[in-house]
Amino acid sequence: MTVMNSTQRDEWKQRGMVSILVTMMLMIVISLIVLGFAQISRRNQRQATDRQLSTQAFYAAETGINDARNLIKAAISTNTVIPQKTDCNLGSGPAAAFYGSLSPDIDAANNVAYSCLMVDPSPKELVYDSISSRGTVVPLTAATGTISTLKLQIVTKDTTTTPATGCPTSVNNTFSSATAWSTSGCGFGVLRFDLVPTTGSLNAGILQDKTMTSFLVPMRTGGATSIGYPAGTASTNNANNRVGVRCSGTTCTMSITGLNASQYYMRVNSIYKDIKLIVTATDSSNTVVGLNGTQAVIDATGKAQDVLRRIQVRMPLIPVNNSLISDYALESSDSVCKRFVTMDGYFQSYAASAVSGLTSVSTPPDPLCL
Repeated sequence: MTVMNSTQRDEWKQRGMVSILVTMMLMIVISLIVLGFAQISRRNQRQATDRQLSTQAFYAAETGINDARNLIKAAISTNTVIPQKTDCNLGSGPAAAFYGSLSPDIDAANNVAYSCLMVDPSPKELVYDSISSRGTVVPLTAATGTISTLKLQIVTKDTTTTPATGCPTSVNNTFSSATAWSTSGCGFGVLRFDLVPTTGSLNAGILQDKTMTSFLVPMRTGGATSIGYPAGTASTNNANNRVGVRCSGTTCTMSITGLNASQYYMRVNSIYKDIKLIVTATDSSNTVVGLNGTQAVIDATGKAQDVLRRIQVRMPLIPVNNSLISDYALESSDSVCKRFVTMDGYFQSYAASAVSGLTSVSTPPDPLCL
């Protein structure tokens, strides 16, 4: 039997203490690692659950959008007024009667629904994501009062950081070719608009005299921020038929002042490049007014347990907002045979030799008018 002296016993005690400390440290480290992996696992599980709930909430919000669209479509087909819904509750009056048929609960057992639905049939901003060379008709009817100023914001669809770099620095009466504009590097198109009031007594002559036609040319330097509506004759209304518009960043802004009617119609199209267009209107006190009968903004919030998703869409309130008015005097999908005869008093002509009963004149009184 081996007998340890006191020194040996102390060494064994120290070794045992070190082993205990090392073991405890290892246990702590392993426990922290296990806890870390458990936390990561719980986080991943929660993220997967949140993604699933987020998808459910998104679809719930889409259901709310579609339910509201179906109500609005039915109202349009029956010429029924679409009331404004400004909060999440049905409230009372016309809004409660109109939206009372909505069924927001989609899966009550799993707490899936669209928790809030708001509808604005008179938005203060009209947004058109793609204005092309094809004409788009924009009805502008003030919800209250009259329209004094229209603000047009031309937003580029170009992805470059400086879309106005290649745009013109001056405006003249000559348009560039499509190829020249494309190679110039200008990220905006030239916006053409025809603006006419449609209130009061109207006939062809009045519409012609009151129609303002302008081409807004994007400028990389200079350019105007506003032009006046010339309420005179057709000749004076065309005084601003080609105007440079000031551009900053990705937006060119032009205000049309001097308006004084509750309803206008505007036809817009973009030459060279498609653009996004934002239209707002203000009254004489510079207050932004709502615009009826053009677009409705539908705002829906979907809920899946504690996860929320919100969607906002714009729904046109007219069946088709482009091609309501032809872009041309004559348009055909097939070839057109044209035959022109020049008449006396309209242009200098020699039609008498070809048409019986006409007398040729060397110089008509007004070569451009009957």
